Amino acid sequence: MPIMAEARTAEAISKPREKSTATVYQRIREMILRNELRPGTQLLEQELVEMFGVSRTPVREALIRLQNEHLVQIIPRHGVRVRNVSMADLEEVFQVQTSLEATAVAAVASRKPSARDIKPLEKSCADMERAFAKDDRDAWAAACELFYAHLVEMSDNPRLAQIVGECADQVRRVRELTLKLIKLDDASTSVLRDVITALRKGDATNAEMLCREHRARSLQTQIEALQRYRILDV
Repeated sequence: MPIMAEARTAEAISKPREKSTATVYQRIREMILRNELRPGTQLLEQELVEMFGVSRTPVREALIRLQNEHLVQIIPRHGVRVRNVSMADLEEVFQVQTSLEATAVAAVASRKPSARDIKPLEKSCADMERAFAKDDRDAWAAACELFYAHLVEMSDNPRLAQIVGECADQVRRVRELTLKLIKLDDASTSVLRDVITALRKGDATNAEMLCREHRARSLQTQIEALQRYRILDV
């Protein structure tokens, strides 16, 4: 067979495998982040092969990627275990996310955003208040995260927004795990409304401080819940 034909054949074989690996990786990752596969869950490689209807190779490659992201631990001859949340990982991601969000809010405050710019932030606060009154935890958390997403978007810094989005994705598993375990913080909306006031005044220092304190309080609450229910690797 000519060299070019061999190359095309090899490419044709590798592309479906790459697609299978990506599909398996994305699906398992989503199941972990959504806590469909909870911390401590153990699965055999064969179970995953049968679940996704693929060969062992895409499953193994997907698991290696997930292990590199500290989401699973591959146990030779015993399959894979979904990792508990690591204290170090949690604190590192929160530190990066909080620092970038604080940078974003300071940048926004420094140019005194208009009433139109601030309107989505006010809506998020109103949504949080309604959700709190109904004890709708999912809606409350979603509205809070949307508040910060709007702030980051208003910074007009696409690279910063991308990194914050990646961090938010990584802590999503923790947020969904702890959301059912913690008491909703009725002071959260008040703090975020104070952030809006600081933005209106162009007070970058206060806006940044309030965001940092709010995120730090949230982190501490989540760590305490994870420790209380013993799903945190210290």
